Order: sequence, then C-alpha cells, then structure tokens
Amino acid sequence: MRIGLLFSALLILAGRVTAASLSSVDGVILSADKSKALLNQCSRGTPQHVTGIWTPADVQIRELERRLPAALALKAQEHGPRYTQTTTFRRQYAGLIVGNRRVIYVNAFPLDVGNPAKEGKPAARVFDWHREPVIVCDGGPAFFGLEYDPQQRTFSNFEFNGPP
Repeated sequence: MRIGLLFSALLILAGRVTAASLSSVDGVILSADKSKALLNQCSRGTPQHVTGIWTPADVQIRELERRLPAALALKAQEHGPRYTQTTTFRRQYAGLIVGNRRVIYVNAFPLDVGNPAKEGKPAARVFDWHREPVIVCDGGPAFFGLEYDPQQRTFSNFEFNGPP
C-alpha cells in the first residue's frame, strides 16, 4: 500500500495528474455573503485582514484545480501520511481581498459531508453545500483550507482541521 501511495505522489509531482482528477461537479464559487461566512471556521485558521470580496473567473478556478493535487502532495510530504489527500473531496471557493491582494480561498471537505445516507444522520440535518458554507469543528485533516494567488499561481496558508 505504501508503494501505491508513493507512486501516486510521484505521478502528481511529475504533473501527470491533471484537472480531470478534480471533478468540477464537486466545486462551487460561493456568493459574496456566503464567502464571508467561510472565515468563521472553528478549528483552523482562515485568512485575516480581509478587506473585500470578488468573484473568481472560471479560468482561474480551472488553473487552481490543475495545480492543487501537486500542492497537496507536497503538503503531505511535509506533514506526513495522515495529511495525504485523495482527490475525492468537495471544494467551496471564495474570492477574497486580503490587504491589497486578490486570493481564492479554498474550503475543502470529504464528499459525504451533508449526505445523510453516508453519515447516518436524519435528512433534516442535510444542507446544500453549493450554497451554504461548510464549517466543521475538528474532523481531522480531511477538512482543510488554503489560499491561492491567481496572479502568482501559488498556494499558501494551508490549514487543516484538528483531531480526530
């Protein structure tokens, strides 16, 4: 199994994993009012000194998604195997102005969040992750956030949720 993970990481680092690895069905740009709510995470840091909101273009999101698997593979190398991400997660995007920089904040979480059949919860607790910010206390590194600078095409400020 370790060899398989190592091989996957090497493919990612070699650039062989493309945007096709992240389904556009599993990503959404949140509205301005909902974008602000993403900053209220309870077990990880979020961007500070946000002075405004903007709407990222689809081409910027596609570029971010093309680069994200390799960036996550590098973070897993730095932090250890517990931080290895599959590409089976959903993403909420928010265009934020931090100081004088435009960044795209990525809020990522497992596919089954909000699905009562997989979580064993009553249907009344289901929410629409396409419209409502996902905010989870703890949850472990499967829940994470990061910033992407579309001008520099770089990622920064990776934050992972705390235990389990």
